[in-house]
Amino acid sequence: MRLVVGVAVLLLVLAGVVHGQVTTAFRARAAHQISADPFAGLSGAEADTEVEPDIAVDPNDPDVVVAVFQQGRFDQSGGCVDAGFATSRDGGRTWITGSLPGLTVAASGPFDRASDPAVAIGADGAVYAQTLPFDVQDCRSAVAVQRSDDHGLTFNAPVLVQDDSSCSVFNDKPWIAVDTFPASPHHGRVYSVWDRIEPGGQPISLRYSDDRGETWSALVAVSSPFFPGGIGAIPLVQPNGDLTLVYAPVGTATAEEVAQTSHDGGVTFAPPVTIESFEGSDPAGMRTGDGLPAAALDPVTGRLYVVWQDRRFRSDGLNDIVMSVSTDGGTSWGPLGLVNARAPRRPRDRFTPGVAAYGGAVLVVYGALKDVGPRVTMRYVTSADDGVTFGRERRLGRTGDLTYAATAGGQRFLGDYIGVTASATTAHAVWCLSARPRLGAPGALHQVALSATFTR
Repeated sequence: MRLVVGVAVLLLVLAGVVHGQVTTAFRARAAHQISADPFAGLSGAEADTEVEPDIAVDPNDPDVVVAVFQQGRFDQSGGCVDAGFATSRDGGRTWITGSLPGLTVAASGPFDRASDPAVAIGADGAVYAQTLPFDVQDCRSAVAVQRSDDHGLTFNAPVLVQDDSSCSVFNDKPWIAVDTFPASPHHGRVYSVWDRIEPGGQPISLRYSDDRGETWSALVAVSSPFFPGGIGAIPLVQPNGDLTLVYAPVGTATAEEVAQTSHDGGVTFAPPVTIESFEGSDPAGMRTGDGLPAAALDPVTGRLYVVWQDRRFRSDGLNDIVMSVSTDGGTSWGPLGLVNARAPRRPRDRFTPGVAAYGGAVLVVYGALKDVGPRVTMRYVTSADDGVTFGRERRLGRTGDLTYAATAGGQRFLGDYIGVTASATTAHAVWCLSARPRLGAPGALHQVALSATFTR
């Protein structure tokens, strides 16, 4: 039944595009907290901290929304006590929360810590939560995928996509996507991508699964021999089954963002295409995922969108959020433009954007430092014309205070990324924000996961 409804909605959206009807932009409803760290500083972690969230919506049932995030952040050596999830079965109104089972010691698993959670949902409703579990002492690092067969209420034991026990190898920054397009020759294929730090470089690596994450293909070195390596790979599955990875190369003469496309389901990749140079920076005293792109595919129009923080359009050293768009499947990319062009005159340092698109409507969400100091807000802009123009910048949710934020290497840390996802009727964003705790000792941290639903 959900599949029939989803197809019907898609046909309505397509009809609107074909007949030239005006696309409606997304507009936010009230933001609210969806989770909090349950571990109370276990194993020396920073108590009451959640960071680095991602979110996905069921492609055939917009009422099913699943978010993942780190819980109990460790400052110097990274990772968290265990990755958490929050699931909504009513379109983001209410949420059920839990921790991914069998992953870390805190959840009856073998690993000390986990990091970098991401989530994707298949056309059959299966939810895939991917993390980077690792041990600090014995140099073990892995990429793990856990599937939920009840729409995000419970998760199966981890399947290790990659597992290394060598002090010269570390798996980093994984991401996940599922081919949900019925016309694709690889329909149902699950893609796991990450960068693999090793003596010879930091190649973007990939494995895929055709049996719902139970077994995985041989390792594919995507970025070799073109770059020494890369980081921040985002997989975008196109309606025809092509797979485009967007990432930031490392070890190159200049910082840039690139895209590589596979026409055979991730077995081989064409050479990288440069999207644009990167000219951004972390705001003072923060780690914000500086240089990492965020990317999205519009499943109706096929357009690819890439955003990041960048300073090139201003002279005060602060960051804007910029965007480039591909209309030919990642073969070429349009000129870089500001998404926050219609912004208040008061200067803001913007960072860590997320993007989603559906049927010509585009939503970009990001953080912003309102003044020099600890006050931080989430902002968003929307487009109703495929990202050609954007409306004015709007505030999303309450103001945060970085005084109470988690840390990474001594820097204030909300995460290297946030999550944004869209369906035909709604969009959802998830982010982590710090504020003064209502109770607790002076200097206590307080950082939780929040979400907002956008309607059209």
